[in-house]
Amino acid sequence: MRYPAILLAVVLLVAGCAAEEPTTYGPTTAGPTIRPKTTAPIDESTLPPIVEESTAPPKPLCEIFSTAEITKTLGLAVRKAVTSKNGPYITCTWNTVKPVEGPGVVTITRGDGSLYGAFTQKMIADAKAKKARGKKLLEGVGDQGFAIGASVSGIPIWYAAVEHAGVLTGVQISGAGSNSSVGTIKAFMIEVLARG
Repeated sequence: MRYPAILLAVVLLVAGCAAEEPTTYGPTTAGPTIRPKTTAPIDESTLPPIVEESTAPPKPLCEIFSTAEITKTLGLAVRKAVTSKNGPYITCTWNTVKPVEGPGVVTITRGDGSLYGAFTQKMIADAKAKKARGKKLLEGVGDQGFAIGASVSGIPIWYAAVEHAGVLTGVQISGAGSNSSVGTIKAFMIEVLARG
């Protein structure tokens, strides 16, 4: 009768060992990648347009300001701009509608930056010929620049020249009863450079 007791002990021992074995759940290798279901196709007409850098040529010099804007700057009504070429320079000139004492005018002149020295010498000579001598540096405007002018016999005459990024820009604002001053010409030069 010993054998049934031994047999019972072996059965219990095997059952106990089986109970202690760890169990595993799920697959032991990776399954296939599950991709989410795609939604409806994107309607490209609802997307914002792609803005590409403009390759259009810049506006001609005389079109960067309207006649109304020049009238407001000068404080006197002006005619439509006239474009002229004087050697290596291109100049836009707005003359007053009604004649005024002194030059009732606004000009913008452009040229290569290498012409800055020659242009400023001529500008200073013109200013001094009209007894306008008050030279002021235009700090923070372009790479280098200054304004020269004064109120001569009650007629404001101001010129400015700036060299910036290889381009020369000259401006003049003058005429009896005009807004011409060092502040006006500096603000106008900043606007000219900002518009190209």
